[in-house]
This record gives sequence, structure tokens and C-alpha cells, in this order.
Amino acid sequence: MTHRVVVVGERDGIDIPGSPDAAVLLLHGLFGTPNELHVLGDQLAGAGYAVRIPLLPGRASSPSVLDRLSWEDWMRDAVRHFDELAAAHAHVAVGGLSAGGTMALDLALRRPTASLLLYAAALSLRYRVTALAPYLWRVVPRWPRATGPADAPGRYERVPVRAVGELVLGMRRVRSRLGEITAPALVAHSRGDPIVPVSSADRLARDLGGPVELMLLEGAAHAITAALERERLGDESVAHLRRYVPLRRQGIKDSR
Repeated sequence: MTHRVVVVGERDGIDIPGSPDAAVLLLHGLFGTPNELHVLGDQLAGAGYAVRIPLLPGRASSPSVLDRLSWEDWMRDAVRHFDELAAAHAHVAVGGLSAGGTMALDLALRRPTASLLLYAAALSLRYRVTALAPYLWRVVPRWPRATGPADAPGRYERVPVRAVGELVLGMRRVRSRLGEITAPALVAHSRGDPIVPVSSADRLARDLGGPVELMLLEGAAHAITAALERERLGDESVAHLRRYVPLRRQGIKDSR
């Protein structure tokens, strides 16, 4: 099947048509954009799945915009996208990178999710000071930027602390309810992830209430959907979807 990706500036989402049988909603990371998931989305679309990768609220904008948004604001937007896909497709799978993976877990608590694709999903953060973010952001609105490539997508010169605090609250919400989530899940994580420790993946594999396929990658990448093994990750994601969300009808073919 051929398909077309309509890409995308950092302020744009990605929508790729596919089979009416199933769609995949992919959620990007805390300060990321849809571009960090577009290679994966292209692979899933190549297998026939409809794919949506929205720009989450407040991203690719001023940090002051994120200062006004809560976890529930993010989740309302994710639920809206899920419901739109569910109205047009028989099944909807949800995936996410890092904080997007945490949101995918929360979405599975709110909606009947056909499958979960969890890429470096955050249940904890390596830097312990982040646990204080929900209490500090009103008096310390910015932290120095974490080390990393200067041109990494979605980077801010200084980190919006409220957004980190809202992620911490979201992690707390899903950690206590993992056993309620029965959708089959692919859990992928780098052993040396510098931001979300691999113990998050171990806990997901142990505590989720449905079948789990655990994929541990060598190296120290956090944004694994854009790292060297991204094609292998995409292949495993397609294989997981074919096991749990098989397609009977292919979508309308698109030419590039």
C-alpha cells in the first residue's frame, strides 16, 4: 500500500488515512512535536492503519502558554482526538512517547483502547527534584534547560516547571491504576534512558492488567522513535498491531 504523509511544521499535526478497521492515535513527548513520531506513523500507515499525531495543547508555543494548562487540559484534547477516530474506525489503538506514553495509559483508563504502544513511557523521572515541581512552579516557574542537542525539537531555553509538575501528577494517577488497564501493550524502552529510567518499563510489564510485550533496546536514547533503531521499533509495532488489532479492509490508496 502506498500512502502520503502531510508534513508538517512544528505547529501542525499529522493525519494519514487508512483502513476503517483501525486507527492509531500517537501522542508526542512533554516538550516535543508530532515530528518526533512521524517516521513511526509512516510505518504504521504503510501497514494500512490510519494514523493521527496531534500537536498537544501549548506545545510549539511560548512557555507561558504551558503555564496555563493542566494535565486535564492535555487529556481533554487527547480524548477528543480518540473520540473522533472512534467515530470513523472500528478500533482505536493509542501510543505515546515519554509523557505521551503516560497520557496513553490515562486514556486507556477513560476509553476502550484496542492496544497500547508505549515508547519510553514515563512512570517516574530520573531527576528526583522533578517530584517537587507540582509544588514549586508558582514560585519557580522555570528551570535551566536539561542538557541535550541544541536543535532538539520542542526545546525551550528554560524548562516550564508547571508542565513538569503536571506530568508528575499524571504519573501518580496512572501508577496506582495500572492493573485496571487490560489492553494489550507493547512496552519499548532503552536500557540507558537518561530521562525515564528503565524501571518504568519493568513496572509496566509487571503491573499492567493485560498482555505485555517488552522490548528493551541497547543504548541511551530517550526519544527512541527518532533514534537509530526506529525502523526496528516500527516493525515491532506493526507486528504487535497485527496480532491484536488485525485489519480486514485496507484503506484508500494514496499516491505520494
